[in-house]
Amino acid sequence: MKLFVKNLTHVDLSYFCPVRGVLGESWQVDLVLTGKLNDESMICDFSIVKKMVKQWLDAHLDHTLAVPAQHPASQLEALDNDRVGFSFTHESGQTFHCKAPSQAICQLPMAEITADQAAAWVESQILDLLPAELEAVSIRFYPEASNEAQYQYSHGLKKHDGNCQRIAHGHRSVIEILRNGSRDKALEADWAKRWQDIYLGTEDDLIGIIEEQGVRYHHFSYVSRQGLFELITPSARVYMLDCDTTVESLAAHIAKQLAKENAGDLIEVHAFEGIGKGAIFEYKVEK
Repeated sequence: MKLFVKNLTHVDLSYFCPVRGVLGESWQVDLVLTGKLNDESMICDFSIVKKMVKQWLDAHLDHTLAVPAQHPASQLEALDNDRVGFSFTHESGQTFHCKAPSQAICQLPMAEITADQAAAWVESQILDLLPAELEAVSIRFYPEASNEAQYQYSHGLKKHDGNCQRIAHGHRSVIEILRNGSRDKALEADWAKRWQDIYLGTEDDLIGIIEEQGVRYHHFSYVSRQGLFELITPSARVYMLDCDTTVESLAAHIAKQLAKENAGDLIEVHAFEGIGKGAIFEYKVEK
């Protein structure tokens, strides 16, 4: 006998891809439980299991930077004050570095991170935590099914009290743009291309720009409630803003930028933050 929950929760994170670098991602989560019926003609108390799985995901994967610990180019080191350092050297010679409190970096025992492999790892971690009568648990991670323009961004919100303060977490997000009251698919596709595989940086957090072997890197660092965070990433994958990277600020930035580029048109931006939530801002620049 099996029980299932569709769209149990959403997981927003960034993960490191050996080819594309750090990627923001948003996964929907499906859960299937296998077991025998008890005296109450139930496999288990569904509400308890759902809560346990969601709490585990929130504590161990959501809003982290997931890294492929078994890739030969990955380097992980334990630092003082329960911090971890992750470094990666691409075949091109480009490098990526992140240092953060240990709970902000999820070390996955694999050479490359996929939704299916991450789900299988979660299954192996949580089965022993669930009620003894359960025989098996199945997790499925998958991005939102959508034909709309999407971008994948990573960022950090140092002022946030929760896990959004982590310097490298992210989202896969839909964007909807209206020009003078009508959807403009061309503008949506254009902005999704601008923010493809991007790190959204804040001027206040920029320590400096480094050049090594002909490659430029942006160096970010800040201290938040969880501790000291540091990130060094290729400048070609960075988009700088003079504001915090909250979804409210992102919606306003996109609308203002597009309004400047399309003077006389009213631009309304629906900027999503992951799945099913976001902010709306409209702006117009007179000719």
